[in-house]
Parts: sequence; structure tokens; C-alpha cells
Amino acid sequence: MSEYTPVPNVLSLLVCDQIITDRITGKQSLIGIFSTIHAWRFPIIHPQLCVYVALTDGRGKTPLTIRIVDADESRPPVVQGNGAVEFKNPRAIANLALQFQGLRFTDPGEHRIQILCKDTMLRDSRLTVVKVDRPPRPGGPPPPSEG
Repeated sequence: MSEYTPVPNVLSLLVCDQIITDRITGKQSLIGIFSTIHAWRFPIIHPQLCVYVALTDGRGKTPLTIRIVDADESRPPVVQGNGAVEFKNPRAIANLALQFQGLRFTDPGEHRIQILCKDTMLRDSRLTVVKVDRPPRPGGPPPPSEG
């Protein structure tokens, strides 16, 4: 029989443009939090997307998978990364800052950013890719979505 090891608890899962970590304090600043990507044509290559995850209640070395999938998981993941986090004690909080570049979205629609531990879904967050009728203006806000 295998021994049951509890999975960590996700305190937060956020998507943003950039994560800056202060070298002195270790504090992290999340810049440009979003849940929608605007695209005027497809496929689209999204230049950069960062994922911030805070976890607690972990025990020892804990394997994790983070992936971005379409809502019904009918295609291979847009991106998937595997790694591990070491928890010195269950009360510790692990802050993960992940950066993905050049993500290719073939169609508009809903996607999910998922974090898993040993094939157990810990949390997911919605990411919507919407089609807009014109390209964004440089330095300006994104154009309104259709519909």
C-alpha cells in the first residue's frame, strides 16, 4: 500500500504581463494582471505571459505541473511545464513566478491555466482569447471585443 501524501493548497493563481522580484527583499510585484487576450487575427503569438502561484500545506519535495489548455482539452496544451517545489514545513508558503514566451493560440475561445500535483488538479484559472475587429493601437488600450 502506498502512503497518502496530502497535496498543497493553492492560495493564489494569477496571470500577468510581468513579475518583478526585488533583489533585496524578495518581494514580488505583479504587473498587468489580466484574464483576456485580444487578437485581431489567428493564429496569434502572444509575446509573454507570466503566471504567479502561491502554495502552502506542502510536504517535502512536491511535483507540480502547470499547463495552459483549451477549455475542453480537445487539443494538446498550449504550454506545459513540470517541476518540483521543496516545502521545509507545511506552514511554509512557496511563491512561484513562471514566464512563458511565444505562446501560440490558434483560435479564439476559453482556455484554462491549470496547476496539478501528481495528476490531481489543485486549481485552474480562466484565460479568454477574443477576436477584435482591428489591431490594437501602440501604447493604447486594447480595442473592444466583438459582440
